[in-house]
Amino acid sequence: MTAGTNVRRRVLIVEADRATFELFEEWLEAEGIQAIDAHRDARDEGEDPRAACDVALVDVRFPREQGVELLRAVAGDHPGTPILALSSGFFGNVACAGPCAIELGVAGVLPKPVTRQALVDAVRGVLPER
Repeated sequence: MTAGTNVRRRVLIVEADRATFELFEEWLEAEGIQAIDAHRDARDEGEDPRAACDVALVDVRFPREQGVELLRAVAGDHPGTPILALSSGFFGNVACAGPCAIELGVAGVLPKPVTRQALVDAVRGVLPER
């Protein structure tokens, strides 16, 4: 890391159940990336849940129905932040940054279950340059 870039990258995880969050937290922490639980960590620490993050990872149950509203809300709270949508509603062969992501207006999509490598690659692939 160079001077000015020693701040850990932050991934805000939205709507994940506790077990999923803890698994993703373990995977991301091993990569030097801080996982923030949008519903627990921010409020527990008195921090605004909309605080700055580098990437938002949103667990979406029904991506083409209520999920679109959730994705828009997250985008509104975090303008300019890349969003990754995670859902069991995506087929396993869907391209992360392909047509599905474009249609949903996100940086990438990940089918559930997701592998550690796929999650890490997707997050690293959308992290903004510093």
